[in-house]
Amino acid sequence: MRLRKRECAEQAFFDEVFGKAQELFLALNNNGCPYLIPLNFVRLGERIYLHSALEGTKLDLIRKDGRAAFSLVADVRIEREKSTTYYKSVCGTGHASVVEDAEEKRLALDSLAERYAARCPRPAPDANIRRVAIIRIDIASLTGKRCLPE
Repeated sequence: MRLRKRECAEQAFFDEVFGKAQELFLALNNNGCPYLIPLNFVRLGERIYLHSALEGTKLDLIRKDGRAAFSLVADVRIEREKSTTYYKSVCGTGHASVVEDAEEKRLALDSLAERYAARCPRPAPDANIRRVAIIRIDIASLTGKRCLPE
């Protein structure tokens, strides 16, 4: 990182950004070209869960090559007078896989519903478990950065 004073490596910082960010941008390998998509997410410990349709490009790419990168941002504020942007961000890498275990899928769906205050039944009914795919990212690395007003 070029400006070391902006680097944040504390667990509390990571927890704050993961808690405040509304979407996660997931990057996957698409034959040597990044495939980037914004998604709703929930972090449970050292794992990130995402929901998906049962088929599609992102699932195909994950099954082919589980390497993943992701980025989140929180507290973004543009200061026009100073021509700058204030923010807190986290970038990371990990291994993505499709969850097959029904109870892990239920845990992920219930946690996503709670995080986004969804009005769906909890615990997730078996029918819901069968009609969605759940992606799990096992976090390998995290890097934090912030630019705050002085």
